[in-house]
Amino acid sequence: MNEQAMIDLGIEIRVKDHGEGKFPKEKLVAVKGAPATGQAGGTVETTTSSDPVKVYIPDRPDTGDMDFVYNYCEKNYNAVKEKCDNTAKDILIKYPDGTGSVYTGVCQTWKNEVSVGGVIECTLHTVPSTQIEDKTSVEVTALIDAGE
Repeated sequence: MNEQAMIDLGIEIRVKDHGEGKFPKEKLVAVKGAPATGQAGGTVETTTSSDPVKVYIPDRPDTGDMDFVYNYCEKNYNAVKEKCDNTAKDILIKYPDGTGSVYTGVCQTWKNEVSVGGVIECTLHTVPSTQIEDKTSVEVTALIDAGE
């Protein structure tokens, strides 16, 4: 793996019911990329009349929405739709170098707009309810079912 950069080839999404065993060995669906795993938190103003300038403290980290785009076909759509049952799921993003990110969230999916000459795409929309945790390649391997 080139230590200067990594391309998107091989990004994988795995989803399992929250609290159940390991992640499935097979990816859920091929995706076209992965969103940022965090956003800058806001600030809270704590200025008092004694302060010569405004004073702030950092607010909670913001994970934001996590959206993944995938190509539509009945098989892909149904596989993702099956995971969208309005219950918390554990979601693993596995990057091409074997590292990953894990969080818990509720999934939704839909077919995106369609235009002439365009590919029909869908969105897997997740709303994290936990902090997104980065994992090493060793940790990611341990999180995935070895099929045994």
